[in-house]
Amino acid sequence: MKITVALLLALLLLIPGYACMPEEIPGLGLTPKINQFEAMPSVINQGEATYLRWSVANADSVSIDNGIGSVALTGEIPVSPGSTIFYTLTARNFAGETAARTQIIVKGEPTIHPIVSTGTPPTIVTFYANRIIITPGEPVTLSWDVSDATKVTLENVGQVNAKDAITLSPVNTTTYVITATNAAGKSTAGITVTIQPSLPAEPIYEGMIILKAIPEESGSLVRGTGYLDYTKNETVCAGDTTLNMASRAFLSFNISSIPNNAIIEEAILDLSDYTQYGDPSYMRSSWGNMGALEVYHLQYGSFENLGFSAYTETAKLTENGEFTNYPISPWAWDVKDSDNGEPVIQNLIEQGASRAQFRIQFFTTTNWDSTSDMLCFDDASLTIKYVIKK
Repeated sequence: MKITVALLLALLLLIPGYACMPEEIPGLGLTPKINQFEAMPSVINQGEATYLRWSVANADSVSIDNGIGSVALTGEIPVSPGSTIFYTLTARNFAGETAARTQIIVKGEPTIHPIVSTGTPPTIVTFYANRIIITPGEPVTLSWDVSDATKVTLENVGQVNAKDAITLSPVNTTTYVITATNAAGKSTAGITVTIQPSLPAEPIYEGMIILKAIPEESGSLVRGTGYLDYTKNETVCAGDTTLNMASRAFLSFNISSIPNNAIIEEAILDLSDYTQYGDPSYMRSSWGNMGALEVYHLQYGSFENLGFSAYTETAKLTENGEFTNYPISPWAWDVKDSDNGEPVIQNLIEQGASRAQFRIQFFTTTNWDSTSDMLCFDDASLTIKYVIKK
């Protein structure tokens, strides 16, 4: 059985204590609302004129019967019926229609003095916006065409030509009202431009690349007894030697294949595949301990350049890159940022850098047990996830 809007309204009104307007019924949409429809005055003598006045909201079209036809959402028009009559105003939109009726009572004979024709109010032929939903500050163009008007105004703009266009950039939802007037009356029309929040651009590409450390650019530096005495080793080991000399490890990864407009989502450094020598530990009962293991961002350049500056240069600790519980498995964490929140990997990509490099070291140079205590990371990998957006 097909249930009409009228039948649904009738059924709802039978429910005790239930009252609602049609536009409040879920699923029926917002039907037009007639705020005013009246004749002023509503009682006239035969041959006299009166004005029909109306105001409608949420309508796509408005019409009045008895030969008047389509009208604007708001306006007034003179009429001079020869006898008592009812006028019906009908407002329509996609959700339905709403109607209102007003009566004009005509009394007696025509007056001696003939009425002077007052003409008709202006006609707003078109009032159009090229878009009605925009983001804050985005331009919208309003255009209009008005006939038979002596004055045309656009609210919040001022007086305008009868046929023209204007481009505006509202930052809040705004209703623009155009008003056309002449000696016979006025007509109005309105357009609401809705502001919706800017939405993030949808990713058009998601990428992930798994990088192995570059053997020719990775290795370690062992500090000697002299101020500038450093020995380079091809193994990527951090710890100390049998001579109680500290070793710091260096890792280099090739990131040149990542576009410089990529947005980095993750940069996972994986040290799970490690090799252990001796007893590198944070706490031990005899001798000393190696302290925390620390992983830093450091663009040191080539393996040949490893030396005093690479060993001693101030570097940026990776986020959560200080370990007091090591070694662990799995041993992987996001190193895209430094511990102070700097987007290090993102900056490297935007700068067009070809390498992302790291220095790994223990906080304490040696535990003085004359044993080589090392953690070596020759099979370390760096996995970078990114997106490219519009």
